[in-house]
Amino acid sequence: MFGCGKKRCSVRRGAFGGIRVDACARVKPGLGEAALAELAGSVMMSNGETLLDASRSRPLALVFLRHFGCTFTRQILRSLETIEAEARRMGADLVLVHMLRSGSELSFLKGHNDVLRIADPKCELYRAFGLGKGGVVELFGPRVIWLGAVSVFKGCGVGHLAGSGRQMPGAFLFHDGRIVSAQRAKTAADLPDLPALFDSSKPVHG
Repeated sequence: MFGCGKKRCSVRRGAFGGIRVDACARVKPGLGEAALAELAGSVMMSNGETLLDASRSRPLALVFLRHFGCTFTRQILRSLETIEAEARRMGADLVLVHMLRSGSELSFLKGHNDVLRIADPKCELYRAFGLGKGGVVELFGPRVIWLGAVSVFKGCGVGHLAGSGRQMPGAFLFHDGRIVSAQRAKTAADLPDLPALFDSSKPVHG
């Protein structure tokens, strides 16, 4: 489970507000499978591989971040070691997708420069995976404000706006050029749940 990485921070199991794991991209807006694979072939990761080539060699846990000043993004960044270990246990590589220009994200990673990353300043990949912009409820609803205050109180803090403040986050298991499972946040406060993301063998209900 993603969290801020500090013992005093409670574990928020059942992330994304209990959102289900989507079986396929078809249940949400975004690019079709063929178009998504084509785009992935042009998207370069920080290690020089294309997203498509990397996905053909092993599963990828793609975590799409909100802006770097967001307290919920800061929770994720403070737990990168735990998150990477969880992905490795599942036989996958963790890949962070962010909205800054390539290299600008390094100052926020604090020694975790080896984590795989994708720079998407135009949010093309966000849109392709069906991640849109949040409205008032998604960004400033009571649950978001409450969990944001708790996060700040527990030391995750906030920073300056570094990316679109309205962009919604998400997490995806991406393999062989296709989405295997998906978690698309319902609010800005929703955090990824890697165990649920990888548990694609369970049927989707509802």
